[in-house]
Amino acid sequence: MFTWISKTLLGAGAALALAACQMDPAGGDTPPSRFSGPPPARMGVAHGAVVVAGPRGFCIDREVSQDARGAQALTVLSACRGLGAGVFGPAPVHPAVLTAAVAPPGRLIDVQAAEGGLVAYFQSTRGRAALSRSGRADTVRLQEGFAEDGAFFLHLTDSAPFAWGAVQPDYWRALLETGGRMVTVAVLAQPGSPLTRDQGLAVLRDFIAATRNATAQAAKPKS
Repeated sequence: MFTWISKTLLGAGAALALAACQMDPAGGDTPPSRFSGPPPARMGVAHGAVVVAGPRGFCIDREVSQDARGAQALTVLSACRGLGAGVFGPAPVHPAVLTAAVAPPGRLIDVQAAEGGLVAYFQSTRGRAALSRSGRADTVRLQEGFAEDGAFFLHLTDSAPFAWGAVQPDYWRALLETGGRMVTVAVLAQPGSPLTRDQGLAVLRDFIAATRNATAQAAKPKS
């Protein structure tokens, strides 16, 4: 059940949900190699509260994905073939880098009801700083923001560098609740595989659906 929050707390709640995106990629225990076996198609994080899964052809990059002892998590996905699945592994319709950041337990945001407040917040200096990969508002330009099917979508341009390689500055991000946690998901295009607005949005919608479905399936009682 959603916890209803006032407009005064909206910015703080949104910033909390985005905070996991800023996790230090060098922190934590040594992760397994991406070539230590077939890459997984999904990853349970936050003590299994959320199961991150990508569209067909995307797998978990185990070298950079992190689960901070259930408090928060950051999962990175890319094409399965590039992660050791082999040339016969499934290929995504549109190659990209996907991320899913799971916030620590806390307030949940009804993004559908808070659509107007979220648009205003992410247009503000504070909101753009929360979105920025460098924490600087001047790197971010919000192109559009809207609520759809319980998720809040953001079409952005961010000129700050991405921690795990080169990506196009134009990308999509969404904020949603699943598994009792606020989750931020993103679709980033690689320099050699640009995405149109609609292509990026389609991949993001598929990513959200896959993660919601995987999380719901994991929560079902075992018969």
